[in-house]
Parts: sequence; structure tokens; C-alpha cells
Amino acid sequence: MIQNKRDLGGLRTKDGKTVRLGMIVRSAQLNEAEEADLEGIASIIDLRTPGERQQMPDSTCGREYLTLPVFEQMNEGISHEEETKQMPLPDMAVLYGIMMKVYADSFRRIVLAILEHDYTKGAVLWHCTEGKDRCGMTTALILEALGVDRETILEDYLKTNLINKPKAAALRERVLASQGKEMADAVYQAYIADEKYLRSAWKEMGSDYITGRLNIPEEKLEAFRKTVLE
Repeated sequence: MIQNKRDLGGLRTKDGKTVRLGMIVRSAQLNEAEEADLEGIASIIDLRTPGERQQMPDSTCGREYLTLPVFEQMNEGISHEEETKQMPLPDMAVLYGIMMKVYADSFRRIVLAILEHDYTKGAVLWHCTEGKDRCGMTTALILEALGVDRETILEDYLKTNLINKPKAAALRERVLASQGKEMADAVYQAYIADEKYLRSAWKEMGSDYITGRLNIPEEKLEAFRKTVLE
């Protein structure tokens, strides 16, 4: 079973087009994925660190598998290696802005891999551990590249809370008993999707992150739109 999995088909762009079903999919980690969970998926992009991949290997069921980590080393608040569980947690909104500034080169590689995927073979799926931060920002970039407006992107991003809020609340209660309220609240914030996180990332990105900061050619974007939109 795959947690926090969503086919992005059905979302509408600003010019009235619709993302095709069975083309672009986002999710949490795939360590428990089974063949039926990956039906229609041709390629998997793993955004996690080497440490996360080693501790919780993907079950790919024979799909093409690309490792394109946003960052290589553990990053408190975002990556989920065992070692991070004892580390202090940062302000997540600040961390999102830093992520989009410092790791632009990584996001460029990831976006290009999604744009250049052969969609005649099936869908591409990208994921991190929770399907929230690295996966969430990759999804935001791809939807923006397709012409989806930011409020619709935010609405999709917040759907992660359907899965993660109950998990975050349970974690907060466990941490509260052993480490106190401050740490418990920080853990809760690290596991939920929050509007202010995404808006912090957008503030750092500005209005031309994809074609400007990432230097993605417009012709690649247009070819992607022709393939994925209807």
C-alpha cells in the first residue's frame, strides 16, 4: 500500500485545460508498494536522501527507478533518517524558503526528468518519505509549469493533511509525554502541510522560478503541456 498517493489528473489550468489522468502521480515512500499500487506507472523518481533509501528501500515492482535526491545529506525537519528523530526541528516555513533557494539545481534536474519522461510508456510517479515537503514542492513546480494557478496548487498540497494530521496528532501526544510541549508542537508542525510553508517557498521563488532560476526552456514546457494536458 502507498500512503498519500494522488494522480494529479483532473486539475484545471488557468486557460481551461485539464491534466490528463494516468500521467503524473505523487506519493509518499514506496516501501510497502505492491504491483496493484503501481498499475499504470512506468517510472519512479525517488527524491529521498541515500540514508532514507537505505533504511526504507522502495518496492518498485520492476518499474524504471531514478534516484534524484533534493539533497544528499540528512536535513532536520524534512528528511526522515533515524538519526533526525533526536534532532531539534527548525521553523518549517523558513526551511521551505531555504530549500527553494539552496537546492534549485536539484529541482532543475527533477523537473527536467519529469518533463522528459516518455509518457507513451505510462505515468511517472515522484515521492519522498511523507509525500509532503520535497514531493510537495516538486508537485507545485510541475503544476505551475502546466499553468495551474497557485490557489489550486495550494488546495492540492493541503490534501496531504487528510493522511498526515492524524499521524501528526498521535506523534505529538507521544512526544508530549516524554519531551514536553515545545518539542511536541514542533514535531506536529513538521508532519503537517501548512499554507504558510508553501507561501514561504513562493516568496523565495518569485514569479519566474521555472524559466528564470531553473532555466527550463519554454519549448520543453510547451511540449510537456501538449502531452499532459487535454
